[in-house]
Amino acid sequence: MKRRHGFSAWLITREWCGNNGEPQKNVVEILSPRLSPERVLEIVELLYHREAALSEKVAWRLRKQAQPYTAEFPMIEGVRWTGQIICGHNPWLLARLVDNLIVNIDADGNEAASWTDRVQAAEITEQIRQMRGDD
Repeated sequence: MKRRHGFSAWLITREWCGNNGEPQKNVVEILSPRLSPERVLEIVELLYHREAALSEKVAWRLRKQAQPYTAEFPMIEGVRWTGQIICGHNPWLLARLVDNLIVNIDADGNEAASWTDRVQAAEITEQIRQMRGDD
């Protein structure tokens, strides 16, 4: 069953560079678009470290400065941009607001999601560079 119009949501995906260690599923979680960016930041950090050893979880949760990978908002021109969140190295989690999120199910019961990204930090940075005429 397919909706004509998809949902808006905070979409969290696992991203990576190269062919080593490719995650099996790209979509990690879907959250309400009404959640604040700060709350989503906390959730992304928890999701990234959910498979860590118990001792690491205790250290990271109780001593925040010991955490190796904290979730962060990207900076654009020195301003924190809350439309995207990144946590980790390779692979890393990427959370962003999306529109038209649709889940399609094929005849074998396999699910595949499609969506439209609102805007990425790299796109904003590129637009600013072009407006300035930077080469």
